[in-house]
Amino acid sequence: MKAELLILGVLQGGDLHPYEIKRRLTAAHVDHYIDVDVGTLYYAVRSLARDGLIEAKGVEAVARGGERTTYGLTAAGRARFHALMAERLADLTPRYHPLYPALMFLHHTDPATVAAALRQRLEAQRGYYAPLKALADYMAPIHSTGMRAILENGLAHLETENSWLAKLVETLETGDIRPPDYDAARRMGLFPTGQVTLPPEYQQLPPPPAAKAARPRRSRRASKPAPPPSP
Repeated sequence: MKAELLILGVLQGGDLHPYEIKRRLTAAHVDHYIDVDVGTLYYAVRSLARDGLIEAKGVEAVARGGERTTYGLTAAGRARFHALMAERLADLTPRYHPLYPALMFLHHTDPATVAAALRQRLEAQRGYYAPLKALADYMAPIHSTGMRAILENGLAHLETENSWLAKLVETLETGDIRPPDYDAARRMGLFPTGQVTLPPEYQQLPPPPAAKAARPRRSRRASKPAPPPSP
């Protein structure tokens, strides 16, 4: 559950109802830098309560006769929070750039068309840098160390990305687009078999971590027996 660490983390500061959890995450603009749907928070809270990681602490009345349930962490929830923190800090899963699949086939495209599309992307990214920098500077007096690190990392990535993208646009506009050199690849033994001795520094690179299996969810419905195997 993507929202699990966020909810458990917010509740470290005290008992809250789901609306207040959502409000605090929205105020932190988590949707700009974390892949999570804040709108599904209520479902996530119910799931955590069902799993025994949080529990109802009380009910408060709201307008028009409604009620809000306040939740707090259980001992299992606190342990789960620290486990998730350790897991996230040790996560070395590669983050792949969305442009990479398209860039593999750059030599098959019209350079002017691609340059125009990437320049538009670059201008949009440059337009995002100034507001983010302004937000980081304005919120600096109240931000935690972690939030400051998030914004600094985002700004550093944007600077590097924009510099790289500007260089790529310049390459496209000068027409310096090269296809793969299959003759050289054959001499190296890379093509078509792929059997080639790579640089020793590259050979020492560990393989990407295997994808982690999704955490099974508990179902309220009774499980149905498996159908008999087909003859």
